[in-house]
Amino acid sequence: MADALRALVDAVGLDVAYCAELEADPDSAWTHHFPTARSGHLWIATQSGSIWVGRGDETELLQRGNAALIAPGAPAWIGTSSADDPPPRVCDTDASFGLPFHKSGVHHGSARFGPLASEALPLPDFVSTIEHPVADVDVALTLQHMSEQAAHRWPGAQQDALARMLVVTLVAAWRPPVLRDNSLTRCINAMAEPGPPPTVPELAALANISPSTLLRRFRAETGLTPDEFSRWLRTLEVRTALRLGTEPADAARRFGFRSVKALRRTLARVEASADRIVRAGPGRWIR
Repeated sequence: MADALRALVDAVGLDVAYCAELEADPDSAWTHHFPTARSGHLWIATQSGSIWVGRGDETELLQRGNAALIAPGAPAWIGTSSADDPPPRVCDTDASFGLPFHKSGVHHGSARFGPLASEALPLPDFVSTIEHPVADVDVALTLQHMSEQAAHRWPGAQQDALARMLVVTLVAAWRPPVLRDNSLTRCINAMAEPGPPPTVPELAALANISPSTLLRRFRAETGLTPDEFSRWLRTLEVRTALRLGTEPADAARRFGFRSVKALRRTLARVEASADRIVRAGPGRWIR
């Protein structure tokens, strides 16, 4: 069966890059500030110790093995304390090899979501793996492998792939609002399958509930009927492509519409109902 979270992330679009492991003298106090004008999200993960992270006036302590995803639009920083210490610096060296002994265990990079992220993945300003022990295990293992890649001649592609694993782990720990009802998981996964969309009776059988209960639960949890939700989910990718500049005629051919007119008619129905999709509340920082 298909994976609805993967379908959402793939349809919206996600480009993740690994930047670096911060370098700092051991046991020193430091604060690293990120550019305020960054265009995408910032991901941060700590491998060997606790660090403070901040966005605007908000701060949070990340324990060893935790990761965070921070939205653009406000100053962001990480540091060894909640105070504003000097930038990290390197001056100590290993006497035996003359090499700097400065790895902080703090990794960071960028994550850029596609143009429909605010609709399909309405992330708050800050998401972390705090209080998600299963995610913590994934983060710790990913960071270990990420650090090991640094010894390779060309580690970039592997580190980017591992960084994507971190970001998807963060999104999964938070869970998009439309995927939070576990009783609907099999139904939504079925909607993500290729081929004809499942009918309401078929979905009700998957959830082991009556069609009327399915309709009521779908409206309560997603804001849409099952048919509307299925249409919305299956057209996210084409709407993303159009937002990114694909010509309507090319999109119609690529996604199997009989004509541009049929494409536009379907998307008009989707966009008329999109405002009813359930989104997360106004809380800024979600663990």
